[in-house]
Amino acid sequence: MDRKAAIAILAAMPLLAAAFYGLTRVLPPFWGYFAALAFYWFAILVPLIMWRGGFAKIRRDVLWPSQIVAVLSIVMVIGVAIAAALRLAETPLPLWIAGVMVVAALTNGTLEEAFWRGAVLQDGASRAEQGGQLLLFTGWHLALLFASGVTVTGGPVLLLLGAAFGGFLWTLARMQTGSIGFGVAAHIGLNVFAFIELAALNL
Repeated sequence: MDRKAAIAILAAMPLLAAAFYGLTRVLPPFWGYFAALAFYWFAILVPLIMWRGGFAKIRRDVLWPSQIVAVLSIVMVIGVAIAAALRLAETPLPLWIAGVMVVAALTNGTLEEAFWRGAVLQDGASRAEQGGQLLLFTGWHLALLFASGVTVTGGPVLLLLGAAFGGFLWTLARMQTGSIGFGVAAHIGLNVFAFIELAALNL
């Protein structure tokens, strides 16, 4: 595990909590939430990725992990897709908002995997290092709980459990394949439906 990257993101977590707290109170909550995510992506993740060697050093080809990891990842995406479809049946979204959510999903899935499973998690990481990375990845989602006026399906517990389970699967995929490619694809797929469902619930 890249300890410098891990320490840096740990130090940044109070800033992320402050961003979600403040931006959801000075902006309309849903858009404040995504403004805080943009702060996370471009003011935290991108600089840290570049500091730790940049995107070029991260292997990104899509390689299939073990069958169980692949199947569970697909099932997870399908489950969120069903929840999003049910929500959209009640509250349709304008096409442009769905498009913004797809772009946000592409950004989040790519940058999170590049940082958490690309920069922080390294080849040959021990079980303890894998667990430490997963704990930090799950832990940063606590910052989301400081947002005001944004409802998440299942509440805080499901949010954290989902992050932990997804992070666990994508950590296994990274260690099995040596690449973040599968994790990026699965993470984006999950986020597309999760963000669309979030928009339908909160707009």
